[in-house]
Amino acid sequence: MTDSEKTYLYSIGRNIAKLRRKQKLSQLDVCAEIKMEKSNLSAIENGRQNVSSLTLRKIADAIGVDVKDFFDFDKKS
Repeated sequence: MTDSEKTYLYSIGRNIAKLRRKQKLSQLDVCAEIKMEKSNLSAIENGRQNVSSLTLRKIADAIGVDVKDFFDFDKKS
C-alpha cells in the first residue's frame, strides 16, 4: 500500500470516528448496532483496514449520517 493510500484510509477513518463521537456513540454502540467486532471498527477508524462500501453504509446508518460525510476531508470540526 502506498503512503497516499494509507493517508486516504486514515482520513476516512478519522472522519468516521469524529462523526461517531459527535453523535455521542462509542465504538461498542456502533458495533452492537451493525454486528461488527470492536477491533474491526477500531482498525477502520485508524486507517488500518480497507472498508467495503456496504460496511460504510452500515456504519453511516448506525451513526445517522450520509456515507458521503466520511469523504469530506476539508471539514473543520
